[in-house]
Amino acid sequence: MILKWQLPWIPWIAELGGTLQALRAGDLPSSEVLGNLCIPREAMNHKYTNEASRFMDLPGARIHYRDEGTGPVLLLLHGICNSLHTWDGWVQVLKSRFRIVRLDMPGFGLTGPVDRMAYSREGAVDAVLRFVDRLKLGSFSIAGNSLGGFVAWNLALRQPARVQKMILLDPVGYNQPLPWILELASTPFLRPLVSAMMPRVFFDTAIAQAYGDPSRATSRIRQRYFEMAMTEGNREAYLDLFEVMRALNRSADLSRGIRDIRVPTLVMWGVKDQWIPHRFVYRWKRDLPSARYISYPGVGHMPMEEIPGPTALDALRFLNG
Repeated sequence: MILKWQLPWIPWIAELGGTLQALRAGDLPSSEVLGNLCIPREAMNHKYTNEASRFMDLPGARIHYRDEGTGPVLLLLHGICNSLHTWDGWVQVLKSRFRIVRLDMPGFGLTGPVDRMAYSREGAVDAVLRFVDRLKLGSFSIAGNSLGGFVAWNLALRQPARVQKMILLDPVGYNQPLPWILELASTPFLRPLVSAMMPRVFFDTAIAQAYGDPSRATSRIRQRYFEMAMTEGNREAYLDLFEVMRALNRSADLSRGIRDIRVPTLVMWGVKDQWIPHRFVYRWKRDLPSARYISYPGVGHMPMEEIPGPTALDALRFLNG
């Protein structure tokens, strides 16, 4: 039991040593090492929006999204602690053939904190449906990674007539132990401490775990993940969502509905995923045998970010039938 608790801390301790060394050398400011920054939302909007960025005011939320390209609509939903930027590679490949709509999901990115009910299974689907309704999107294809994949397949269950095709990348679907960083951050008695600071080492370690080849995570990508978390209000939103995930992951009905999916589906999975291990693909194959499956050796939890070119081409082949 002691070994089970200690092993996940080994990479964190190694990263912490390097971070503290950088602090002593003056390479990083102490506020960045400790993760107690509060970056103004206006500054983040200036840095992380572009000409395709828009904001949509919905009840209790201001959604940041991008709407690019022409053709059939493809809706993209990112995963936990992420933002719409994780799909940049896919957009470059696919926007000449599709109208690609992607959003910062409630609680993350430049959307930031919303009513806590929007983090639940039903609330997250409701939020996405309000968003697509405001854009007057009739039917569309959808792709979702991790927690975004969970929202995607639940949306397809709710309104199957609107979803033409669905792509799930390392989706949440079955009960499992939470990644140790999320387990730690969602521990109730630690919330006051974690809400005050989220050390940079947590994010660097999490990204190293999420990538099958950590060298693909550039310094720019690492900085984006960290700054999104440090954006005004986002730390508390992360913790609210971690607590919802903790409860959801322990519920008996987490996988309810997977066998009822009727939308044509492609499931992509990184073989080296440490957050939702590749072994779960066999449960998907058991419960959804009609889907197509592609596994990517050497790739981690976010195939569309780690190897955008090959995964986008596989998505294109599937969407084009």
